[in-house]
Amino acid sequence: MIMNDPKTPATYTVKVWDLPTRLFHWLLVIGIFAMWLTADVLDRLGLHMVIGYTLIGLIVFRVLWGIWGSDTARFRHFIKGPGSITSYLRKPDTTVALGHNPLGALSVLALLLVIIIQLGTGLFASDQIYNQGPLSDYASDKMVDLLTGIHEINFYVLLGLIGLHLAAIAFYQFKKHEPLVLAMITGKRVIKEGEVVQNAHLHF
Repeated sequence: MIMNDPKTPATYTVKVWDLPTRLFHWLLVIGIFAMWLTADVLDRLGLHMVIGYTLIGLIVFRVLWGIWGSDTARFRHFIKGPGSITSYLRKPDTTVALGHNPLGALSVLALLLVIIIQLGTGLFASDQIYNQGPLSDYASDKMVDLLTGIHEINFYVLLGLIGLHLAAIAFYQFKKHEPLVLAMITGKRVIKEGEVVQNAHLHF
């Protein structure tokens, strides 16, 4: 039990994120930043591709972990139907979710999809001068141009989703006083007294 000011509700902590999920999250953050840095600032496209291969491995791991991992990491745990999403939007303060809430789950899925598109198109992308993706030789010039264009435009879509993700984190941190970043570091989430949430069943 965490002791609080008498004017504020008491809180307790529950386990929510396992170690593999947390490592994936922060390695993905570092990897995406490194991809931008090597492509747009340092112009090190060889290193850019190596980091891309690493991120592909991370995404493959996350998909597998989303099937066989701990409770809160599994897709079936946080992917909800339209009814649950509508209910959450109507009464967001009455829904206490261990892990991602229904709206947060949509954000996670959108980010994963856009990252997969970015990595997939990067395998075919070419600057028409020196650097090209490892699969570009297996596609026509027209297809390579198309996928390169998608790769460039999709990056801005990814930036937009990251911006929304950061805005949501800030909202929860400063408006709802829920430190989501700390939870992704420690694996534990602070729950207000009166909200019944059990520890997640974590493998690690």
